[in-house]
Amino acid sequence: MKCILCDQRKSKRFCPAKNNQICAQCCGEKRVLEIECPESCDYLKAGREHEAEDYKKRLNGMNWTTLEKNRKILMEHQDIIAHLEYALSQERRRSRHLTDKEVKQALDILLENYRTEDKGVLYEKKSDDLQVESLRRQLKEIVESYRNPEGAEKKGIVDPATNRLQLGAAIGCLEFIQSLVLAYLQERHSNTGYVDFLLRVTPREETRSSIITP
Repeated sequence: MKCILCDQRKSKRFCPAKNNQICAQCCGEKRVLEIECPESCDYLKAGREHEAEDYKKRLNGMNWTTLEKNRKILMEHQDIIAHLEYALSQERRRSRHLTDKEVKQALDILLENYRTEDKGVLYEKKSDDLQVESLRRQLKEIVESYRNPEGAEKKGIVDPATNRLQLGAAIGCLEFIQSLVLAYLQERHSNTGYVDFLLRVTPREETRSSIITP
């Protein structure tokens, strides 16, 4: 029996999303990206474990200085990085044409703005590309929600007991993600390697933990 998706290879796996048999290659290549896999699927769980190992290898394969910096920022701000990565995964879900290059451009501009602020100059550079600019704004909104948290009653008054995300730490979180995007871009196997990875491994509902802990 041939795979119902490619109609070429033998079907060896039962796909609960399609309620039919598909081949291993279509399962691996189209999982989540083209197939609405249920969270209960064993092949989805196994695929995520494989992707997690691949992600760790990229992190651990960076130069020592970057690796140590990333480990420190991840240890201190896992939730924030997870929040940013979740936003990127959902943008990939909404926009099938989102590329790693566009993510990098949004991060580059946002980091340039924050580094300028760190020098005492407030200036907001924007992108002429609508996709990039929309993503930049989304990421900035998340970062600012940690830098300037509202009070319990959502009146814009910060509780003195609330810990604000410092500018240097915000830059570190964005640089962490930037380093991962660059790692995927340098391989040149795909122009959507990083965003596809995020979409594959991120549950549809946001979780307050880092996707991967090296």
